[in-house]
Amino acid sequence: MAQIRDQLIGVVLDGRYRIESVVARGGMAMVYRGTDLRLKREIAVKVMHGHLASDPSFVERFEREAMNAAQLSHPNLIAVNDQSRDGDVVYLAMEYLESVTLRKELKFRGRFTPRQAISVVDAILAALEAVHEAGMIHRDLKPDNVLLGTDGQIKLADFGLARAVTNATTTKTLIGTVGYVAPELVTRSGADERTDLYTLGIMFYEMLTGSQPYTDDVPIQVAYRHVHDRVKAPSEAVPGLSPQLDALVLWATSPNPDDRPESASSMRQALGEARLAMTDEELDFGGTSDAADPTEPVLTATADIDAQIGIEAPESAPGTGEIPKLTADETPAEIDSTADLAGTLTAAAVSADGTPPVDLPPVAGEPTAAEELEADDEPRRSRRRRPLLMGLIAAVAALGLASSFGIAKAAGLIGGQAEQEAVMVAVPKIEAGTAEDDARQTLEKAGFAVSAESSHHGEVAKGTVIETRPAAGKELQKGEAVTLVTSDGPETVAVPTVVGKTEDEAAKALTDAGLKKGEVSTVEDQGPKGRVVAQSAKADSQAEKGSAVDITVSSGPKTTALPDLRGQEYEASYKRLLGLGFRVARDDVYSEHTPKGKIVAMYPGPGEKRIADTLVILKVSKGKEPPKDDKKKDEDKKDDKPKD
Repeated sequence: MAQIRDQLIGVVLDGRYRIESVVARGGMAMVYRGTDLRLKREIAVKVMHGHLASDPSFVERFEREAMNAAQLSHPNLIAVNDQSRDGDVVYLAMEYLESVTLRKELKFRGRFTPRQAISVVDAILAALEAVHEAGMIHRDLKPDNVLLGTDGQIKLADFGLARAVTNATTTKTLIGTVGYVAPELVTRSGADERTDLYTLGIMFYEMLTGSQPYTDDVPIQVAYRHVHDRVKAPSEAVPGLSPQLDALVLWATSPNPDDRPESASSMRQALGEARLAMTDEELDFGGTSDAADPTEPVLTATADIDAQIGIEAPESAPGTGEIPKLTADETPAEIDSTADLAGTLTAAAVSADGTPPVDLPPVAGEPTAAEELEADDEPRRSRRRRPLLMGLIAAVAALGLASSFGIAKAAGLIGGQAEQEAVMVAVPKIEAGTAEDDARQTLEKAGFAVSAESSHHGEVAKGTVIETRPAAGKELQKGEAVTLVTSDGPETVAVPTVVGKTEDEAAKALTDAGLKKGEVSTVEDQGPKGRVVAQSAKADSQAEKGSAVDITVSSGPKTTALPDLRGQEYEASYKRLLGLGFRVARDDVYSEHTPKGKIVAMYPGPGEKRIADTLVILKVSKGKEPPKDDKKKDEDKKDDKPKD
């Protein structure tokens, strides 16, 4: 097939569509940039792969869906201009749009402001209104299929092919991107318009928070969570988002389709009402001064054709990079010659005045370095020890820290030398907490040289003595060095930011930083319930290691239980909810059991506690749905009425 695809460049399909260049390769098709010779305009040409084009049942379904899609005309839909086959080439001719995908824009921004997200969702809902009204379902909504045009247009793409592929696959195959899949597609309980609204709710959540609600390395685990879990409010991930947005997302992502918006139109109406109810501060929450509106022309002139016609570029799988490892017979390189190492150390050890290091005599009874190299039957470790030590001694001597003779003597390397008996002195006792200067004077009076080092200590004051090395009472030769270990005070660590975390997350963050959780208090706050809203130690300040940091946790804002309004008159229910501080959206539906004008259902449900300003959706009965014949009679009666 690769040769056939390459040969398509320059070919004119059906005497009209000239193939100009390859744009992208996907799992189902090749995509080319083309020219419509009849209308003199640029187009995208999608050519199906051979294994699909050779399947008559697939081609039949694909042609039928493509023809249905071609009947749709809406400013928020990518237009399908033509579908045909020329010999073995089955193709689509589609609208060309210079754009970036919503996916790429999300990767660039991280997340959108509510105002930006609402604009994108509104455009998608407008497109879905047209699709659903035509009796079609998208089934594979995702950010990759939403195009943000360089001219400011927002368009939805690739609904016909998703349906055709779904019909052509086996019942064991789940079509759709698992991060956005509706529960009913997983459980095979059937799909309708509300399936698309669930997926759009997931996308709305992602635009507001910067991440999908469910993620896992194992796709089936994500699908399981769509069925068995409940999407959390976006404000739990991004504290400060409006309750209006929480209500809309939770409504759209209800696991039960009956609890979702009845249609794209009803959701779009509620979206508009929520937008009007929000302040400018709420709409622009989280925005930056240099962040352009994604609904305005994007700053790229490259057409994202692959997403436009439903082909995704593969992303690198996490964790595929390999870390080099040693095999069983690969070991780190060893030093081939200990004599070379000793020589290197000796050559490098030049004193401050430029004089070469002194030559140390070989130890009595020990072989020279050259002799060691000849002793191949000795273990390498035993051959290495003495030359290495000799080199180190030479280095120290050359740096002027002691005479070569004195060091060799202290190391016990020179034998057979007649020395006078050394004067031995016990290290005096220095109490912990003694000032460093006082301790130094005591040791010097006893005849010792004094060196110093410091260490953190939680109880000994900074600048005072912790201990001596060797300890008090140890006898040393007069003139040898005693080390004073002084305190740097308690060890300090940086205090982490725990505001916005749960209590458990805060405790872990403090423990990981070398601190511990102190007292926990609660306070009513607009922040999400269970999240830390204050900490006793300022973030990024220094605190003593092991000390406690107190935290204050939000008990949540004041909530009010929703009254049971089912069966009540809408007007009275509306006023009652307003009196309780809620906002109200109306959704008119037919009902077989609830009289016209009364409440069929409400969301959130009766008894659920919500904060003020929460949007409550009331489903109001329009009465029983009349038979189609009755509708026609009613219309005829209206026409027969005498005109004034």
